[in-house]
Amino acid sequence: MVGLKSKIQNPIRAGTEQGQDVALDATKASPVYRQSPTEYLFLGVRMRILLSSKDTGGQFSLIESVMPPGGDGGLHLHANEDESMHLLEGELEVTIGDRTLSLAAGESYFAPRNVPHRIRNLNSTPARSILVTTPGGFDEFISQAGFRLTDGITPRIELPAPEQMAKLLKLGDKFGIKVMAPAAGRVAAAAESRCSTPRLELRRR
Repeated sequence: MVGLKSKIQNPIRAGTEQGQDVALDATKASPVYRQSPTEYLFLGVRMRILLSSKDTGGQFSLIESVMPPGGDGGLHLHANEDESMHLLEGELEVTIGDRTLSLAAGESYFAPRNVPHRIRNLNSTPARSILVTTPGGFDEFISQAGFRLTDGITPRIELPAPEQMAKLLKLGDKFGIKVMAPAAGRVAAAAESRCSTPRLELRRR
């Protein structure tokens, strides 16, 4: 017990040379204290990697995301990870399989791997959420596909050009992410779309 107590009192700080070498093996994971999350812009969504798969020994990735008004994640599926989200602020239209629902702040969803899903922000305010993918790995995709944000500078949000989209799809294949319908631009007639979207209650446990 002394050894375990010592490890907990002296957690590895992510971002250090030692923290970056955490093996993707749950049996080898060590306590991690992350102070400065890395932030990326991916398809217009700001994503902060709170805990990476390296931090957690490959068990999961913990990501904070902010989707702007009109944001659209496109219809896609993950072959390697399950996806869970808890919405902190705003409202999102969420499609999982053949179900479409309106997710309000304080609500959550679970999308199993290999099930197509899509997230859209049809409202006039940003939607902030906590995203968990299990096991880890999605954070690695974001770090390669997204634009790293530094010094508080946010580039202009634009849809990927055809050649950029081709590279993104190829990268997605590498990470087991299949895109069925790419992200669209700013959603037109958001209010009208919301009215035509039935609200389904999430399954309560």
